[in-house]
Amino acid sequence: MMRSMFSGVSGLKNHQIRMDVIGNNIANVNTVGYKGSRVTFQDTLNQTLRGVSAPQGGRGGLNAVQIGLGVALTSIDVIHTQGNLQNTGNVTDLAIQGEGFFILGDGVREFYTRAGQFTLEKNGSLVNPSNGLLAQGWLANPDGTIDTSGPITGIVLPIGRSIDPIVTTDIDFRYNLNSETNGKLTYAPNPQTVTDADGNNMRLTFVFEPTDNFNEWTWKATVGEGTIASGSATGTIRMNSDGTVAAVTQDGGGSSFEILANGGTTPVTITLPTVGAANGGAFTTSTGGSFNGNYTPPEQPITTARVIDSLGASHLIYTKFSKVDNNQWNWTATDQTGNTVYGSGTIVFDSKGRVTTAAGSSISFTPPGADPISILPNLDQLTQYASDTTISANANGYPMGELESYNIDSNGCIIGVFSNGLTQVLAQVAIATFNNPSGLVRYGDTMFMESSNSGVPQIGAAGTGNKGEITPGALEMSNVDLSQEFTDMIVTQRGFQANSRIITTSDEMLQELVNLKR
Repeated sequence: MMRSMFSGVSGLKNHQIRMDVIGNNIANVNTVGYKGSRVTFQDTLNQTLRGVSAPQGGRGGLNAVQIGLGVALTSIDVIHTQGNLQNTGNVTDLAIQGEGFFILGDGVREFYTRAGQFTLEKNGSLVNPSNGLLAQGWLANPDGTIDTSGPITGIVLPIGRSIDPIVTTDIDFRYNLNSETNGKLTYAPNPQTVTDADGNNMRLTFVFEPTDNFNEWTWKATVGEGTIASGSATGTIRMNSDGTVAAVTQDGGGSSFEILANGGTTPVTITLPTVGAANGGAFTTSTGGSFNGNYTPPEQPITTARVIDSLGASHLIYTKFSKVDNNQWNWTATDQTGNTVYGSGTIVFDSKGRVTTAAGSSISFTPPGADPISILPNLDQLTQYASDTTISANANGYPMGELESYNIDSNGCIIGVFSNGLTQVLAQVAIATFNNPSGLVRYGDTMFMESSNSGVPQIGAAGTGNKGEITPGALEMSNVDLSQEFTDMIVTQRGFQANSRIITTSDEMLQELVNLKR
């Protein structure tokens, strides 16, 4: 009977331990990053009343007769299943989706946790607010690169940091120059009344139509109250981009034609403009009349680029494009006034609107007090199609910038956003995994420590190897399942009650035994 009492005692004791674990799980149902535990039992030693005998002499063997001596605690296991993620919107709240632990350190020891409710202290340290331990990771090099193969350290963001200005070295010109860009040519007065030597009036009109060639028009003269007496009244005229006459022709050859009034006897000679004449020249009459030319150059689109010198100061570069021939444009880079030329060149397009040649100088000037600037213009991205002109110039280089804010990506990179629009990696949060995470030892504050059975930490960046990715602005909640815990609590309670019955029943049996002496 004493054996049954001792078995009942072991059952009471171990079911109480299980209830303690269940109570701790339920208490931490809302603890960030908490991992629930479970209790497992095993039977203990058995007392053998009769041993085993083998079959012999025509008789079968006999099994052992044993009495168990109670229950023992096998293990209290930590269950490292994924908890649900809860969005917080706080940029320094981090959750791991998958395997791994955040690493916290005090410069001597390292601790491991799934609770990522970090805060940023006034000196830029990324810490766990409950104990002040620093989140561990890697700090970026001055150029923003990170060596994740190096040792980890406490993450301290460079609050108040600035980045040096980056000098402009390239300007990319993009989009389209209209292939149909052309100048305009008019003559006035048109029509004009021409009077011959006999006093007869004629109305002379010129019509100009653009050809498929750049800065070239056909011309045709018609006479009212008269006729073309001799020579051809049709031809072509072509202009240089500066407005001077490049060539003027008359169908059939020649440089003039005659008109004669109806009923008149004396013709009037019309002389064509001369090559080299400015602003389109003039059609003149032998009676002293003149059609004054008016040439309007083709549209000259201008785009602006902001460039940065070695002191971080910005300067505006104005680049003007001028069409000078079929599929050929000139470009000129100047200051705001247009009087100081920084560079110039020529662009030649093929029949498909693509750049074949982009020649010219670099865009160079020396800002006051700064190093000389020499910029390589990239014109290869330009096109020349029969569409509206749309031109832009994108220059590299940035002025000095100060750190304004930061964000964190899924690999744990902390990316600084600077006032000049640049972003740069400042640090990266490290993740540790273990071959046997259940072998970690709880330390408190939802932290674990390495043990001889957990294996050594395998440290690396989130999202690499078997390490989970980081979800910024979220926290991992407890993985405790209340429905399971309540069920286990009921089963544990019944187990405790049943074992207590063993003790009371054994006691009653002992009482009956004591009463036999009466």
